[in-house]
Formats: sequence, C-alpha cells, structure tokens
Amino acid sequence: MNEKILIVGGTGMLGRPVAEKLKEDDFKVTVMSSNPVRAKELLGDKFRLVPGDVTDIQSLRRAFENQEYIFINLASGHTPEGYQKIEVEGTANAARAAKELGIKKIGMISGASSKGVEKGVPFLDAKVRAEKALMDSGIPYIIMRPSWFFESLPLFIRSGRASIIGKQPYPLNWLAASDYARQVSNAFQKDEALNKCFYSLGPEKLTMLVALTRFCERFYPELKPGSISFFTARLLSLMPGMKRLKPMLPFFRHFDETEEDVDGGEADRLLSPNLTTLEEWLDGYRQPSN
Repeated sequence: MNEKILIVGGTGMLGRPVAEKLKEDDFKVTVMSSNPVRAKELLGDKFRLVPGDVTDIQSLRRAFENQEYIFINLASGHTPEGYQKIEVEGTANAARAAKELGIKKIGMISGASSKGVEKGVPFLDAKVRAEKALMDSGIPYIIMRPSWFFESLPLFIRSGRASIIGKQPYPLNWLAASDYARQVSNAFQKDEALNKCFYSLGPEKLTMLVALTRFCERFYPELKPGSISFFTARLLSLMPGMKRLKPMLPFFRHFDETEEDVDGGEADRLLSPNLTTLEEWLDGYRQPSN
C-alpha cells in the first residue's frame, strides 16, 4: 500500500481509530494537530505528527506538503461559531490547500442526518456546507455519514446521573468506531468509492435510552438511566458549570423530532458491512479507572 495520508484531527474518539486502522492497512499515516504536544502525549511515537490549524491556510499548506490523501475529522464544540469557523470554513480551507498541492483524494466525516440539503438546523447545515466544499474542490472525494457511535455512551453520564435529553423515541443505527475506521480505510483503497457519500450504519437499531440502559447495566449498575425534558435541560444550562449544555439542546431536539431514515446499502456493498453489536462492543469496553 504505502500511500501517504494525513489525518486532520487524529487524536480523538473517532480520528484516532481511523489513523490506527489506516496504519494497520499499510498506509503511511501523518496526524495533524493544532496541539502537537498534546498529540504526542496521546499517540506517542505511533505516527508522524505535524502542527496545523484549519483556520490558518498557510499552516495547512505546510502540513499537506508531500501527502497524497487527506482525511478530515473536525470537532466544533456544538456552537454556531464553531460550526462556521471550524467545520465550514476550516473544511473549505483544507479543500483549497489540498487542491493547490495536488492531493489525489480527500475525505471527511459528516453525519447520517446530513442529506445534502440545508434545513435551517445549524449543525446539519454546517455539515452540508462542509461537504459541498469537498464536492466543489475538484479533488476525488469520500464523505462518510456515520450514525451514532457506541463510544459516545459514556458521555451521557454526568454528575452521577445517566440521562438523555428529550424522549428520543426513534431508533438509531449505532456502530463501533473500529467498524467505521475499517470502512474509511476500505474507501481510500477503492476507486469505486470515489465521489460518493456513504451512510455508515451498525447492525442493530436501538433508541438512545435502550443503548444507555444496556451500557449502564454492564458498567454502572447503580445508575438508572432516564430522560430529562428540554425545559429542565434549559434550566440546568443556566447553572454554574453547565453552560456547555445549552448549545447541545438544538442537536438533541433534532434527533427527538426526526427519524434516522437512511440506507447503508452502498457502504455495506463497497466497504463491507459493520457487524459489531452493542453487546460485542460492551465485551471489549474498558471502564476508565478513577
């Protein structure tokens, strides 16, 4: 294999498994981070590390030098400012730098709720505009639209409580980050996958509350998961130390009102299906030590 690929944001919950799988599949992987010192602490000597900031196109040009492929994995913090500056403008900067430097393939993580049409929902519209930046770049692109990750389940536990926001009645196509990473690697190995958007879905559909309950039964049996209303969540967001909750409310409101009606058939056919169930993921999960 030996193709050179740079991961924009390869230290987090989703970027790191992608970087590790690509390396396992014999890609020459470089990880770009805005905080190389922190990246070194997290990744050690596993990967070549380069500094870079998606808000600074000159730093992107330096980071992308001598690369063949780029995969973009950005986190915006669920704020309108972050959506625009990081996801929309940052992705556009990356696409521009990649085009200038002759990058052969470019990819990104989006989301299963993104269907290529802006609907007045800030986080979704940002995904759509970021996707468009890749599509308009002139570089062969790969856009991954995954559903919810099992790895996000620990994030539902805060201050000794396990809670979802709203009723969240619709089942979601939960998947493992390792399965998603394999699909990303397969996509970069197949020309047939170019210029496509793939819905990366898991093998079983579960509501948020069912998934969280099964997680807690295994690792936090003392907790009884429940739901809090959006009204209560808004009040909580006004309390000291809870301000990060407020920008999350529109995100959860969308999933409370909208069914995840997407088809992962093409991803299954071209990239191989995701097979890890929640129970299998739980078997491999290691609870953080205090």
